[in-house]
Amino acid sequence: MITKEKRRFYIYLLIWMAVDFVQAILTNIHSDEAYYAMYGEFLDWGYYDHPPMVALMTFLSSLVGFGNLSVRLLTVLMHGGTLLFVWKTISDNDSTINYVNRFFIIASSLVMFVLYGFVTTPDAPVLFFTAMFFFLYKRYLEKKSLGIALLIGVSVACMLYSKYMGVLVVSFVLVSNLKLLKDWRLWLAVIFAAALLVPHVLWQVNNDFPSLRYHLVIRNDSFSWKYPLEFIPNQLLVFNPICFFLAFYFCWKTNKNRENAFGRSCAFAFVGIVVFFLVMTINGHSEPHWTIVASIPALIVMFNQTRNEKWARRLNYLVLPFSAIIIAGRVFLCVGVASESTGFKDCRQEMTEVRELSGGKPVVFYSSFQLPSLYRFYAGDDGIALSSVYNRYTQYDILQLDRELQGKEVFAVAPYHFSCMQQVGNYELFYTSFSKFQGTNRVDIAVGETKIDNDSILMDITLTNNYDIPFAFNHPELPVTVCAVYLDEDNLIREYCKTPSDLQIQPHQNVPLQIKFRLMREIPCVICLSNKVNISPNSGVVKF
Repeated sequence: MITKEKRRFYIYLLIWMAVDFVQAILTNIHSDEAYYAMYGEFLDWGYYDHPPMVALMTFLSSLVGFGNLSVRLLTVLMHGGTLLFVWKTISDNDSTINYVNRFFIIASSLVMFVLYGFVTTPDAPVLFFTAMFFFLYKRYLEKKSLGIALLIGVSVACMLYSKYMGVLVVSFVLVSNLKLLKDWRLWLAVIFAAALLVPHVLWQVNNDFPSLRYHLVIRNDSFSWKYPLEFIPNQLLVFNPICFFLAFYFCWKTNKNRENAFGRSCAFAFVGIVVFFLVMTINGHSEPHWTIVASIPALIVMFNQTRNEKWARRLNYLVLPFSAIIIAGRVFLCVGVASESTGFKDCRQEMTEVRELSGGKPVVFYSSFQLPSLYRFYAGDDGIALSSVYNRYTQYDILQLDRELQGKEVFAVAPYHFSCMQQVGNYELFYTSFSKFQGTNRVDIAVGETKIDNDSILMDITLTNNYDIPFAFNHPELPVTVCAVYLDEDNLIREYCKTPSDLQIQPHQNVPLQIKFRLMREIPCVICLSNKVNISPNSGVVKF
């Protein structure tokens, strides 16, 4: 029998999903979403920036969706599942219609939680599988069974396939209840989760751990007080000020009840995740949305602590204004207000004009991975990115799509350099065409013996041509020279080296070369290949 409160819940849930569905259609695609849509074109067990779950989502959405829904359809469905899992976790036989109303009021006031109901990023699936994890964990505490334990293993693996921060959820739940270490069923769940993750681990090994190096090393920065000082204000935007501080207060109250193992796990998870990323600001900026998984335990704790009518009325009055603000913001996104400043700019016109200018030729974008992704989404044609020493590596560097364009006719786009310029939309497009394109990114440089001669460095290097055609330094359109780029904290300092102009490297050939450049003590450098439009990082970091 369907009770009144169940009927009310499912009506609200359908309304919520319908709103997300309309929002997904009307809100412009974010550049990051276009990047993840490119992931879905090349399914694999891992990607440079993230695990593969978001790629699977965009791939499946593209099979049945259209327009924006070809990226967002599965996100809308999974967000409905997230709400359902959380409600199933907190509801009981005493649930009333007022409980249903309060649940949706609280949920609708959590800013980033609402956003990931229609925007496709790795945060959307990690929310879904975190909600599944807490649902299963509560059921397991009520009735320990091997079946539920194995399902917990599945949810853990899926959390990690969505975003690596899922390990924090599991870790803090374990810390909240160390008795779990004696449970053989949960050890089997851990083994099962590890087995499910083997394909991703093998992908990391085969690709030299790009994701781990990016998140744990490359993104690190020197300490600055601005990072911890901006953290709390950013979190107020992620949750909303009322829910953020109330969640801490309710977690403290929940933790005092030592008999409530599940409540303590939620309290530990919320506080632990927020504090963890606060501490991580010693290594640089912590993105506001990194704490998004904490919204699931926060929602559970806040609902359970407001079951008495006194707190319920207070919370409704306090958070309803934020729900109203979020609704207004969603309307603004639908009609395109502030879309450019928020990253939801409509790029359809710009990308269509680029396609017309290119004449159907493959388009090479320098120093941007967002533009080729938007081009692939809106124009439906081949667009690739070439990284430079001035920006970071991306999935395009792993795919190496530029290898297939070597020696072919291409259309090239850059923020500057090229003589041809055209106003496209709201920005100036610099472009040109190459009849026989020659990229530099797939030539590896190995650093050998290094000698210091007064204020200069003599360095032996070996260049390896990983292209399938010869690589010419005296290329008629894109001649190449070697340079050392010092990685100074404030700027990058280029030191060009004298290079034989007639040097040519055959496919997969190794060529030794000695270079000389100015010494700048205690500043690391990268040996690069430079042409008139790009400076590609071809060696590892060299320290003196």
